[in-house]
Amino acid sequence: MKKKRLLPLLLAGTLLLTACGNGDAGSSNASDPAVDSSSSTVTSGGEESTSEEDSTSEEENVSGESFTITMMQELFSDQAPDTDNIWYQKMEEMTGVKMEVNFVPTLSYGDKMTAFIASKSLPMVFAVNDSVLKNSNLLMALESDGFWALDDYLQDYPDLYNFVDKQIWENSKIQGKTYGIPRLRVLPRNGLLIRQDWLDALGLKAPETFDELYEVAKAFTENDPDGNGQDDTVGIVTAGTGSRSWNGFQTLATAFGAPNGWAYQDGTMVPDFGTEEYMEALKYMRKLYEDGYINKDFVEINAQARYENFDRGTYGMVFGVIDDVVTRNTNLPQVVEGAKVTIVPPLHGEGEEPRCNATTGYNGLIMFTKFGDGAIKTEEELRRVLSYYNALATQEMQDMVIYGIEGVHYEVKDGVRELIMNESTNSTQLKVDMGDIQQILMWPAFVERDSDNDVRKALGDTIEERMPYCIADDTVGLHSTTSDELGSELSNIMNDAGVKFVIGSIDEEGYWKEYDNWLKRGGEEVIKEFTAQYEEFKK
Repeated sequence: MKKKRLLPLLLAGTLLLTACGNGDAGSSNASDPAVDSSSSTVTSGGEESTSEEDSTSEEENVSGESFTITMMQELFSDQAPDTDNIWYQKMEEMTGVKMEVNFVPTLSYGDKMTAFIASKSLPMVFAVNDSVLKNSNLLMALESDGFWALDDYLQDYPDLYNFVDKQIWENSKIQGKTYGIPRLRVLPRNGLLIRQDWLDALGLKAPETFDELYEVAKAFTENDPDGNGQDDTVGIVTAGTGSRSWNGFQTLATAFGAPNGWAYQDGTMVPDFGTEEYMEALKYMRKLYEDGYINKDFVEINAQARYENFDRGTYGMVFGVIDDVVTRNTNLPQVVEGAKVTIVPPLHGEGEEPRCNATTGYNGLIMFTKFGDGAIKTEEELRRVLSYYNALATQEMQDMVIYGIEGVHYEVKDGVRELIMNESTNSTQLKVDMGDIQQILMWPAFVERDSDNDVRKALGDTIEERMPYCIADDTVGLHSTTSDELGSELSNIMNDAGVKFVIGSIDEEGYWKEYDNWLKRGGEEVIKEFTAQYEEFKK
C-alpha cells in the first residue's frame, strides 16, 4: 500500500473532536480478559470498576477534552497488553480518544459475542473474522437493524474511505450494505513461487505465459538446475488437498479465463468448475503431471508438506500464497546455500491479459453496534467514532501503529527507522506494548517498513503490480442456505473430480458426470440462491 499524504500532527489529534463536538459516548461491559467480563471492566488506568459505572466521562488531555470508545476484539496472545503503557497513552494524546478494550481469547470469541448479543451488551465497536461473520445470532441482529450501515457516511471520511480499495469495500458488503470497516488482507495473494537461482543457472527468465511455465517446469525437471549431476529435481510441487484458491487449481483456472470461484454470466451464477476454461486448466495440469513435471504424490500431501518438500531444495516452483516468499527465503537457504526464491508474474495466455484469482481482500469487519446499553446510539456518536477511524488512516497515526514512538519502539540509523527489540520476549517492543490491538485499528494489508529487506520490498512492489489483474468472486457477501448446509459435501465432489482427472483416474466425460452429480446433490439450488442474491443486492 502506498503511503498516504502527510497531515499535520495537530489535525490527527483534533480531527474527530472538531468534527463531532461533545456528548455521551455510551457505556459497555468491555473488560480485560483477566477480569470476569460479565461483571467488571478495566479502564486504561488499570483500575477495576463495575460495569454499571459510566465509562464515558469527559477527561482532560492535551486537546482539553476526551471521550472513550468501548471495543472488543480477539486475543491471540497469552496475555492482554497493559493498556496504560506509553504507546496507549500516546495514542490517546494524539486522538483525544481512550480505547477501552475487551480482549477476548480467540477460542471463546464466538460464544462471548453470542452472549453479548443476547444480553444486549456489545461494546460500541467490535471486530469479527470471516467465520464469526457467519454466526446466526449476529446475522439475526444485523437483519433486525442491530448494527450501523455505513454507506451514507463513508464519503465524508476520505482518509478512511481511501485507505480501503474500492473493490474490497464492495466485497465486504453484506446483503448489499456496508456494515463495517474491512480488516484488510492482501488481495492478489495467491500465486506461484520460483527458484530464481535455478532460473539463473539455466539462463531462463521467470515464466509469464502457460507455454513458458511448461518449458520452465520441464527444464527444472530434466536439465539438472542444481548442478549435482543427479536426476533428483522436479519442476513444481503442490498439494491436491486444501483450498483450491492456493493449490494451483484456481490460480491456473482463473488465468485460463474461468471465474474466480463464481461469476454472474448471462443471467445466472456460474461456478468456475462448471466452465470449459476450468477444464482447459485441468488439462494443462494433467499434462504437467503425466510428463513428470509436478510431484506425483500431490494427491496425498497437505499444505504443510508441500512447503516442507520445497524447502528441502528439490523442487523449482510451489503453488501457494505470494507473501510466503519471505519464509521460503529464510528456510531454503539454510538447506541450500545461495538459494533464492522469487514470485512468478501473473500468468496469461499468449497475447492475453494476466488474470489473478484474488482473495476477498479482507478477513472480517470492524462493526458498530446500534442496540443495547453499550451501543452507538445516535448519528452524532457514529460520526464521532468514524472520525476516529478517519484519523487512524492518516500517515501520522499509521506511523504510530507501524513504528510506535521514537526512542521507545524504534530508532533511526542512517535515516532508516529500525524497530527496537525486547530482549526478554524476543519480540519488538512495539509488539509487546501494542499486543493484538491492531485487529480493531486501521491496519494495512501489507505492512511496509523502512528497514524491510530486499525480499519484502520486492513483495510490496509485486502486490502493487498485481492489483490491476485481480478477478473477484461474484458471490462474496452473498448467502446460500444450501451451500451452508451442504458446502463441504458439494465441494468434495468437485475437488475429487478435479484431482481424479489430473491423475488420469477419470476422463473428461467422467468429470462432467461428476458435475451433473454436483448439480443433482444440491448444486442447482446453490446456483439459484446465489443468482437471486446477486440480482437483489449486486446487479
